[in-house]
Amino acid sequence: MLKLDHISKSFKGQQVLRDITFHMAEGESILLLGANGAGKSTLIKIVLQMLKQDQGSMTWKGKRPYIGYVPQAPSMIGNLSVLQFASYVLSLHGRKNQVQTVLRDAGLESKRKELAENLSTGQIKRLLFQLAVAVKPKLLIMDEPTAGMDLEAKRKFRKQLSDVRSDGVSVLLTTHILSDAGELAERLLYLEDGVIKVDRSIEGIKMDRKSISFQTDSKHKSLLLSMGYIQEEGLYRKLTENADFELKLLIQNSIRFSQLEIKGDTLEQYVEGLEGEEIGI
Repeated sequence: MLKLDHISKSFKGQQVLRDITFHMAEGESILLLGANGAGKSTLIKIVLQMLKQDQGSMTWKGKRPYIGYVPQAPSMIGNLSVLQFASYVLSLHGRKNQVQTVLRDAGLESKRKELAENLSTGQIKRLLFQLAVAVKPKLLIMDEPTAGMDLEAKRKFRKQLSDVRSDGVSVLLTTHILSDAGELAERLLYLEDGVIKVDRSIEGIKMDRKSISFQTDSKHKSLLLSMGYIQEEGLYRKLTENADFELKLLIQNSIRFSQLEIKGDTLEQYVEGLEGEEIGI
């Protein structure tokens, strides 16, 4: 659906993006991550055509589609009521007649007369999402989409996003809430100093390493620490690329264990490792 070829961008002689190349398929959901200053915002603005790249090309399959955008916070609310704000945004796209549907789907019909600036973070996120999908986009870009949402709101949001994607809408999102991101995206793009350092499926990341945790007698503490385990909350834990080998080592060292749990690496653990590499840990 969208293809970026060798995109580069500089500001006042400082290169912010360098040779960015990736393809985004129809219906695909991509998580864009990177430390502050890595180039995420610049890349998003280029996709939104708010900025022009210095080098490279961006091409769409067919004509450029509608793009829905869910910002971290709206830039214009002022003294508008929820109804006035939603009506204004929809009128910009010729869809003012959908305002009642948007308010209903955002669960804000009862708040229609309240000032939009008085909505909670979770409520404004729900409203911005519904406003973005109302324009029938083929690409949906979201910045911190689940910030401020409670568990029930997140559950409903995941269902709504799944329905949108089933219609072929592609999603590009960035967030610091990685526990949510793993359920919202299927692919990770990680930027470092304006370069794509990682472009991988999130499922593949989770299968790379396994987390082993168990409980055992404290007399084994020194040995386990020397084997790379850490002790927390009464359990010994370790990330490994070969869980079977680790279990054999434990047995060979006559370590009796209980409450054994082996599970895939989390997205949070993987990203923490990348960020640790960036600062030289």
